[in-house]
Amino acid sequence: MKKLLMTASFVLATQSCMALEVAGVSLADRTELSSQSLALNGAGVRKKVFFDVYLAALYVPSKTQDASAVVNAVSPRRMELRMLREVSAAAMHEGFVDGLKANQSEATLATLSPKIIELEQVFKQVKTAAKGDVIQLDFMPGQGTRVTVRGKTYAVIAGDDFAAAMLSIWLGRVPVNDGLKAALLGK
Repeated sequence: MKKLLMTASFVLATQSCMALEVAGVSLADRTELSSQSLALNGAGVRKKVFFDVYLAALYVPSKTQDASAVVNAVSPRRMELRMLREVSAAAMHEGFVDGLKANQSEATLATLSPKIIELEQVFKQVKTAAKGDVIQLDFMPGQGTRVTVRGKTYAVIAGDDFAAAMLSIWLGRVPVNDGLKAALLGK
């Protein structure tokens, strides 16, 4: 009996450490940001019309199904986008802006305008997001949103308000895709 329990414990421990596989891509179950360990909360594919655009993975300190808690958290969070097809940087930026417009008031958008322009400058430098590229958006409270593309860090866009607005693209009241929102929340 003792041997059976030890074997069962080992199997369960091994399974809980396994990475999640989505769209043929294995995702790490944990990552590190600002000296804090983050857990994979959920992941899903962003579809546009008939095309798979990117695989999105959300990392948070503690798993949750509460979108508002993630958006408004005062702890580090990461949204990792793994490109499943090539997309121009301009189209990527336009998609982000559309997501911001769907979830923010005109007054908030006006306040965020300089930060949206900073994000546009990052994408102008990137030029294109090719299939297989990884884009990391690191939301670091008190610092801002750090943008990393293909392993190169481009900018930190200041403000917790911008971080919350960016997260609303996927987790807001009008997410870019309802199925993706549910997948990111582990539902």
